[in-house]
Amino acid sequence: MRKILIILSLMLVVSAQAQVAKKIVKVVKKPPYTSRLFQSGNVYIGGQPEYHDFELLKKAGFTRVINMRTPDEMKGLKFYEDYLLKKADIPYNFIPIGGKDNPYSPEKLAEFASALESAGDGKVLMHCRSGHRASQLWAAYLVKYKGKTPDEALEMVSDMGWWPMPMETLLGKKLHVTIEK
Repeated sequence: MRKILIILSLMLVVSAQAQVAKKIVKVVKKPPYTSRLFQSGNVYIGGQPEYHDFELLKKAGFTRVINMRTPDEMKGLKFYEDYLLKKADIPYNFIPIGGKDNPYSPEKLAEFASALESAGDGKVLMHCRSGHRASQLWAAYLVKYKGKTPDEALEMVSDMGWWPMPMETLLGKKLHVTIEK
């Protein structure tokens, strides 16, 4: 009988503690824009934030934004990203990639690496219009500066939807990417 009373007492205590724990747990929703981002460590990759997303970036703890859109693309927006980030006290790097005036190049990768490394351990948002250019720049950075193989780096951006390549899916075979020596 004594064992039964002890067991019932323990069950009552555990149940009461569970009820208290339920009240303490606070559900925190991610801001809408940040919940759509691909994440690798402190680096987040996504598409162009909207006007109202910039105040959320500070609240979400971002300490740097790196933008890969071209000047022509930026003209089409109805706001100035650099101004909004300055207002939020978030450092901003503009590294346009795309088109004949802003070709992909080793210099662009070096400029990106410098911007990323100057961010330290802070949360960095990389973006372009859709996230494609940003994810490719991230993959190239991982190969050149972090010792990843092209296959490893591309696998790391697969959540962005850019890998496997459609050719791989069409062939039904895994492609292997190598760097020419």
